[in-house]
Amino acid sequence: MITNFAEKIDIFQFELHERNILMRIGHKNKPNKIYDTLINIIHEEKEKLKSLLHAAAVYKILDYSETNHHPIFKNADKVALSICTIGPGVESESRRLMKKDETLRGLVVDALGSEAAEEVAEQVDKILSKKARKMDLWPSRRFSPGYKNWDIKEQKYIFKILPAGDIGVTFTKSYMMVPRKSVSFRINFYRDKKLSKRKTQVIKA
Repeated sequence: MITNFAEKIDIFQFELHERNILMRIGHKNKPNKIYDTLINIIHEEKEKLKSLLHAAAVYKILDYSETNHHPIFKNADKVALSICTIGPGVESESRRLMKKDETLRGLVVDALGSEAAEEVAEQVDKILSKKARKMDLWPSRRFSPGYKNWDIKEQKYIFKILPAGDIGVTFTKSYMMVPRKSVSFRINFYRDKKLSKRKTQVIKA
């Protein structure tokens, strides 16, 4: 029986570094005419993005006994599950621009959205990692369904545990999330630090 309640987060900070946006578009960050154009568009769309972002996340920390005992949770004392999103606004704007034949601008907006979704997931990751340390446990890296022997079908399990509807997220028959700029993941909390395998172990309790 699931005994603990899900928590919601709706306050996030966004950096959206230019170099990351350029990488997502596939530009090699070499100064030229295309680079200058891209930088200008990134600056313009980054300002507009503020009104399009509706970031939110839900998470729950379970005892291992409360999980579905999937092998991916083996040896974990607790498991944190989370769903994060930036809402549908960014992808709607990207589609609108594409339809207007403003392809480059549409790609930039899409890349900004992807980076924003990743930043939300990273911030939730940090929050959960700190909670692990306060419990005197060691957090693993975060993994989403579809990675590291955790089948994409396990998306259904995450949505069973978390009130994704509270942040406007659903999933399709192929287990893809809607809005598309959403991220789901788990973090295992271990007693044994060696099981964590997290590269950065500077998280303070």
